[in-house]
Amino acid sequence: MKTITKVTLLSSLALFFLTPLFLTAQTDTMGDGLMVVRKIAGNPMEAYSSTLDLNDNRKQLIMAGQNYQTNYGIYASIEIGDSSLGENYKTFKSVEFEIVNYKPTYFIGIDSVVVAPNKMKDGLTFLIYTKAMSDNVSYSLNNEQLKNLHFENGGYIHSKRILNPMFPRFDAAGKPILMNDGRLDALPDNGKAFDFEFFYKDGRHVVRKEDYDKEVISDQKYKGEQVFNMPGKRCVQSFNKVVF
Repeated sequence: MKTITKVTLLSSLALFFLTPLFLTAQTDTMGDGLMVVRKIAGNPMEAYSSTLDLNDNRKQLIMAGQNYQTNYGIYASIEIGDSSLGENYKTFKSVEFEIVNYKPTYFIGIDSVVVAPNKMKDGLTFLIYTKAMSDNVSYSLNNEQLKNLHFENGGYIHSKRILNPMFPRFDAAGKPILMNDGRLDALPDNGKAFDFEFFYKDGRHVVRKEDYDKEVISDQKYKGEQVFNMPGKRCVQSFNKVVF
């Protein structure tokens, strides 16, 4: 995997709003700013959520997904420490992510995980970058990367899966080439496998697909239910309540 520009706190925030698809791991910390994940009521997405028990360091499911006709789950093993904010708070000492492919067409791995504020800046988002035919089934965040995070008992962690193309293109300096809309430029195949999540192919006719992760869904109703009350547009994100 080629190395690209490291992600700082400022670039992590830009990363979350603009969603450029970086391919390698974040190695910088989040900076000196304190991030506190507190209990905040009123988000309808939190009604569709799971729970992370921080008293248990076993691998716990944080989200499930489906790409390339492959069903998979992403798990996290979390080690916690005491927080300087008091007994009702904890810090993360380490987080180890692992992806499990259940019925794979292509095996999907984890390219990197970036820690970022969520859109409302009142919580935390794990941006989990995945890629098919990757050799990386796990990814770890250490104490240095997590040292400024504090979690109130009952707060929510938001996770978002971002899929990288299988065959990204690089320039002469080894940096990924971006298209005008900020997406990674990529090849449709390597002569052995075709990237059908990002391209259509019919004989010699090959077309790049639209980024349907950014599709705006209308506020349509079905039997009184509204789209924005669902946990996500598709299996691209999850919410987990923190308890300890």
